[in-house]
Amino acid sequence: MSARVSYRPPAPMKGPAPLLSTVHEVERILHRAHARDEGPLSLAEIGRRMKAKSVRHRTVRLCVDELKRLGFITESPRNGVMWTLHADDAFWNDQGYVAL
Repeated sequence: MSARVSYRPPAPMKGPAPLLSTVHEVERILHRAHARDEGPLSLAEIGRRMKAKSVRHRTVRLCVDELKRLGFITESPRNGVMWTLHADDAFWNDQGYVAL
């Protein structure tokens, strides 16, 4: 029996949305931290690791919210943000999905 995942449409944003390249940069930062077993990162630490040295907290927050909505990351109010996407091909093949 498989778990049912419900779709949650994104909430409307007030103001400009972050660029896709910014979302991808946050994704790379979290994925690298996971590969190095660094544990959860705070939003401030993610901002420090970004190429641009002047990134607004709101921009990092919006990127994290989008990645969380897509199921790539998990956020803890006390510990921070952590990459949690399960990318093992065998896991997905057992579920009946094929990697493209």
